[in-house]
Amino acid sequence: MNKFTIVHLSDPQLSAGREPQYHQQLPPAVKLQRIFDDVLDRQIEPDLIVISGDLLTDGTSQDYTQLRQYLQQQGARLHAPIQVILGDQDDREAFNVGYLEEPHQPYYAYKQVYQNMDFYFLDSKWEAHKEAGWLDRKQLDWLNKNLHLAPRRRAFLFLHHPLDAPALRGMRYALLQNNRELLAILHGHNIGGIFTGHLHFGASYLVDTTIPVTTVASASTYIDCQDPHHHEVHDATSYNVITIQRGMASVTNHPLLLGQPVIDTITVGNTGFAKHRPRLSPQRRTSNGLPLI
Repeated sequence: MNKFTIVHLSDPQLSAGREPQYHQQLPPAVKLQRIFDDVLDRQIEPDLIVISGDLLTDGTSQDYTQLRQYLQQQGARLHAPIQVILGDQDDREAFNVGYLEEPHQPYYAYKQVYQNMDFYFLDSKWEAHKEAGWLDRKQLDWLNKNLHLAPRRRAFLFLHHPLDAPALRGMRYALLQNNRELLAILHGHNIGGIFTGHLHFGASYLVDTTIPVTTVASASTYIDCQDPHHHEVHDATSYNVITIQRGMASVTNHPLLLGQPVIDTITVGNTGFAKHRPRLSPQRRTSNGLPLI
């Protein structure tokens, strides 16, 4: 199998002409452009570029239309398709109308095949004003069906919200809330890796004992979450390069900016999982306790 290169970035949080979410020294659009320029300057020559959510902050349908046009220009410049998914700060209705031109999409999940590998782009945006992530039943059923259609092909998943891990225990309020349901579907399949964003810092760990998860740092800011109740925000720009060969993925980080001054702070109360979350429909279970989808 030939080498396959992916540029992975997340959380550009473009402000679309309004004040950015944090008091950043550089506008988010400038930071995003720096990433594309750096990819070109380094001659990375990606086969694919993925932006894993939080595309815009308070974006309108017109803003998403302009974003689509901008990304088409950058994709042509870098000779690589640019795939996007939604994050918690994205407006689903505005995205559907302005980016997709399909106003009634319940979620935005899709599959692409490259070099006999399956890439799944999942929509973990929950309800409006919820920072945590959720994959609804219809989307999980769609993923389960497609994994069974190609059980031998190596599969890689992209979504905005990371899965739970011991090192992220203090971040559970912001993670994917139905980890178990997703892992039950992935269990036993040929999963090469899961790639996420959302945290604004990098992390790498295993889930289900064998599946690697890599969280890319943000394209717009770095958030220091060492104190689980008092997070410090810094100006930052970073992206990852994922290299896949023989079905194995390796990841290198490319930091472009890390400002030392604290530009904002975030106070967090309860750090645990969301107390109120949707119920999935009742399921029969197999003899080993995993749900039958």
